[in-house]
Amino acid sequence: MGRTSRSALRRCKGLVCLVSAATALAALAGPAVAQEAVVAAAAQRRPGPPFEVNTLDGKSLKIQRMKGKVVLLDFMTTVCPTCKAASAGLQSLYQELGPKGFFPVVVALNVNTPGELKLYALEHGLTFAVGITAREGVGSYLNHPADKPLRVPTLVLLDRSGRVCSIEVGWKGADAIRASVLKLLGEAR
Repeated sequence: MGRTSRSALRRCKGLVCLVSAATALAALAGPAVAQEAVVAAAAQRRPGPPFEVNTLDGKSLKIQRMKGKVVLLDFMTTVCPTCKAASAGLQSLYQELGPKGFFPVVVALNVNTPGELKLYALEHGLTFAVGITAREGVGSYLNHPADKPLRVPTLVLLDRSGRVCSIEVGWKGADAIRASVLKLLGEAR
């Protein structure tokens, strides 16, 4: 390696350390207030395509029939730590905002039997809709390429008219979701 390459490498390593330190400080400082999920303006929302979930009680839940409620679809796996945190956060939000029209639905992608999912729901104290659907149906609903892995949790928020307001990957916390749901609950029907 030549003298120029070594000096460029040292500068690059220094820059990486500086960027890493700045990133770590920003993460430690964190925002003072939880960020709200970005909710599309009503004019920019698109109708949610038909989607069906087989719930633990053996019923078929058709999401397009949930008009009048603010629906949050949580596409998740039962082994994902972030998904578990999302389930706990959604349960507390459901207890708080369910009576006002908030309706979360957990859709497990990795479960082979309803018994596995029932155990997950019991362990996490979930009292809202929990179900299973074919992974292909989720890919189609999200317009996600079949050859790419789906990152979880993926949260889809629908307004009272059944239109998609936001699609978020990851869990930003209950406060961010609460702000978005409250905004949608406050909109005229």
